[in-house]
Amino acid sequence: MRGNEVGIDIQQVLTQIVGFLLLLWLLRKFAWGPLLGVLDERRTRIASELEEIRKGKESLAQMKTEYDTKLSEIENQARLRIQEAVVEGQRMAREIAEGAREEAHQILEKAKEDIQREMAKAKAQLRDEIATIAVSAAGKIVRQEMNKQKDKELVLQYIDELKGFK
Repeated sequence: MRGNEVGIDIQQVLTQIVGFLLLLWLLRKFAWGPLLGVLDERRTRIASELEEIRKGKESLAQMKTEYDTKLSEIENQARLRIQEAVVEGQRMAREIAEGAREEAHQILEKAKEDIQREMAKAKAQLRDEIATIAVSAAGKIVRQEMNKQKDKELVLQYIDELKGFK
């Protein structure tokens, strides 16, 4: 069978094959290359954006870790400062209480010294008055005549005067 008998025109088929091959060559040269370039460029851009997103997530995770660490440090420092303030307050309270006890002790000692001084002064006054009374009594005895009844009255009077000084 020949090509003509089947109704196929060989020249037309060859022309179509040559045209198709020419079209393939033109598409490959002018369309396929730029199309593949655009696709490669898009693939590269998407990959770089995905890499940036991954780096951003890593950076965000690192920043969160740093934030948590700093927050923990700040909380620890605040806790330490509060503890230090409590200790300082307790120390100051002890110092104030100790100062108050010391001051009370000093006041008590001064009061004791004042009392002893006043007692010594009172004793000295009492001694002076007793001496004065004794001299006065001796003078009265000398002026009066000496008899037993008068001596007894004089001694009783002297004792009564001494009782009055207590």
